[in-house]
Amino acid sequence: MRPLPFVLWLVSLTALAAPSEDIVKSCLSSTAGKGVSRTAIETASFYLQDDYQPGYQAEYLLYGGVEIGSAHSRRGDALLYRGRLYPLPRATKLPQTRSRERPGIPVALAEWSLLQEKGKHYLCVSDQFDGIGRSGSFQKARFGYLLETWRHGTLYFFDGMVD
Repeated sequence: MRPLPFVLWLVSLTALAAPSEDIVKSCLSSTAGKGVSRTAIETASFYLQDDYQPGYQAEYLLYGGVEIGSAHSRRGDALLYRGRLYPLPRATKLPQTRSRERPGIPVALAEWSLLQEKGKHYLCVSDQFDGIGRSGSFQKARFGYLLETWRHGTLYFFDGMVD
């Protein structure tokens, strides 16, 4: 009987740590939602670097002197932030997510922004799913990644429809 309270406590901690619905919606729609501040990150110029880290080729942009982008390797793709790689397959899937796979991030095509809500800061990247088109109603089906930017935070993955 004792393990049940521990499991409930652990589940509640996970729920408290997850990004709010307003943050997720703001990221997916690339707009600032209720109580969320958003700073868009310009993707006009970016860099390609072989062997960014052993085995990884990086595609990134500089924002305020910080490297932001993605890295590719045979081991899988990763989000790149402040010189650190966050493997996409290890991203925590949020409950509303339907997709099983975690798509790679096309740096030049994706929407990049910094989001803030109630003292929490996130790097947001969102895009349409590859292969279903970048025009018409298919634009509404999107995926996103949110990285807590404080102390090498957690990377989250989610998807959804945008109005």
